[in-house]
Amino acid sequence: MKLNKHNVFRIIWFSLVTVFFIWQWSTYQSRNLPKDIFSENDQISVTENKDEIIFKPNFTQNTSEVIFFQGGLTDPKAYAPLCRKIAENGFTCHLIKMAWRLPQYDYQKVSKLFDLRSRKYIIGGHSQGGKMAAQFVYENPSSMTGLFLMGTSHPRDINLSNLSIPTLKVYAEKDGLASIPEVLEYEEKLPKNSTLILIKGGNHSQFGYLGKLFMDNSADISLENQQKETLSYLIKHFNTIENTF
Repeated sequence: MKLNKHNVFRIIWFSLVTVFFIWQWSTYQSRNLPKDIFSENDQISVTENKDEIIFKPNFTQNTSEVIFFQGGLTDPKAYAPLCRKIAENGFTCHLIKMAWRLPQYDYQKVSKLFDLRSRKYIIGGHSQGGKMAAQFVYENPSSMTGLFLMGTSHPRDINLSNLSIPTLKVYAEKDGLASIPEVLEYEEKLPKNSTLILIKGGNHSQFGYLGKLFMDNSADISLENQQKETLSYLIKHFNTIENTF
C-alpha cells in the first residue's frame, strides 16, 4: 500500500498518542514498594478483598479507624506503605479499592462497607481521593470524626466551612497538580478548625509510591522523606482526634 503524506501523519500521530498513554498509565502504577509491605507479623495483620486492603495492629489499638481513598487512576497499592505505617502507630487503616480506580464513581461504597454508627472513623485520601473524602463528609456531615486531605486543592466545588470536623490538609511545595495558590484559594471552604501543613520540597507524586505523574514538578526531597513527614502530621492529627473522646 502506497502511503501518502496524510497517512504517514496519521500513523505518526496515533503512534505518539499510544506511546503517551502507555507512559501515562505506567506512572500511575505502584513502584518500588518496600519489601514485605503486605506480609503479616506479630505487630501487623494484613487482609485483602475486592473492596479494600486492611492493615490492622495486633497490639492495643486506638478506637478510631482510618479510611483511605486512593488518587484517581492510581494503583491503590501505591499507598500501602503509608497505610501500613499508620497501622504501626495503632490505627487500623482501610485502603479502599475504587472501581476503575476512580474515586468519584465509587466513594459512596463506604456506607455499605462500614457501620458508621458503631465505630469512629477518620476519612481522607490523596488528590482525587481527598476530593471525594471531602464530598463524602459534605453528604454525610455527622458520619466521620475527622478528615484529612493530601495533595489536593479541594474542597473546591463544595463548602465545608459550616462544619467543625477536625481537618488536616497536607500540601507540597512542588506539587504540579495542586499548586500552593490553588490550595490557598479554597482555604475558606475548609471546616472551621482546619490545619494546613506545607511540605517543603515535596511534590504530588511522592504522596504515594508512584512514577512522576504528568504535569507534576520534580521534588527537592526524597520519596522516603516526604512519606515520613506526611506520616508524622497524619499521626499527630489522628492522635488529637483520638484524645478528644
